[in-house]
Amino acid sequence: MDGGEHEREPSDVGEIVDDADDRGDGRAMLPNRSTGKETPMHDDTNDNGRTDRRTYLKALGAGTTALAAFSGVGHAHGDGGDDEGPIPVENLALDNPLISGHEVHPVYGFSSQTARVAPPVEPDHEVQSLIRPRENVPIPEFYFEPTGLYVEPGDTVRFTMTTPHHNVVAYHPQFGFERRVPQLVPPFSGPLLPAGGYWLYTFEKPGVYEMNCAPHEYFGMVMRIVVGEASGPAAEPLPDLCATPAGGGDGGSDSGGAESDSGGGAGEGEGPELRHPEFAAYTVLSDPALDPDHIVEAGGVSWDELAAENKRLFLQPAGFPPCAE
Repeated sequence: MDGGEHEREPSDVGEIVDDADDRGDGRAMLPNRSTGKETPMHDDTNDNGRTDRRTYLKALGAGTTALAAFSGVGHAHGDGGDDEGPIPVENLALDNPLISGHEVHPVYGFSSQTARVAPPVEPDHEVQSLIRPRENVPIPEFYFEPTGLYVEPGDTVRFTMTTPHHNVVAYHPQFGFERRVPQLVPPFSGPLLPAGGYWLYTFEKPGVYEMNCAPHEYFGMVMRIVVGEASGPAAEPLPDLCATPAGGGDGGSDSGGAESDSGGGAGEGEGPELRHPEFAAYTVLSDPALDPDHIVEAGGVSWDELAAENKRLFLQPAGFPPCAE
């Protein structure tokens, strides 16, 4: 494949089969994206002597994508490479499904589904995504460690998925949140990743950033990063939810400015009402240990430094499992 354009990935297994060439001898040729050659698929015919498409679907559906991805990893070390060592990301094809590309994108960052792939840049800091059981509570703690972090502008942070099913999402108006990142910062986020994967993001603009893990936000999986200085919308405390409104929500005007500053440009009337962090996300980010000035002074704040009452659950399972009493 030429470097100018990338071949579009098939959207499903059926499309892979549709892309295969029928050679007229009962065999279909499957494109091998690792070698650039075509590989004959297994010859299996039905009672009419015709190739059974469902057989191809069954075989391919079991792991064509995974095999292609890890086949690329297996050959990425090059001659004399150590099969157990880190794999330079540039040795993998751009369309390898294990990685998001060869660079840290300003919106999508860089993601790898395996720690075996070396990052495109050496990270300056690491944050782990963790799960820890709670005593006598069915829902565990979901948290970033550290939960507060100070970095310099231009630093790259590695978010390591020590446990599965996490991502990183900015509190940004284009995601339906009140702005809790510096002005003009794009709506950045990473994909959900399995255990062992990681996501990189480079924080360029100074200010305070608040982020969440989308599946676990309400359980308190949020964090605050101060880049260079404690400035911007998130340098201000979250609103006091227990205070009596003094007439007219200033949050609405702030969010309006945030929407226009973020360059929404939808042009289709007013969007949904923006919200602040809720439930345990709100109490975690309101903990004094995560005050932006304290983060700057300390350099990092551990989850264990937060008060227990600010990590409590507000959502509890009810009526599950739905068994007859």
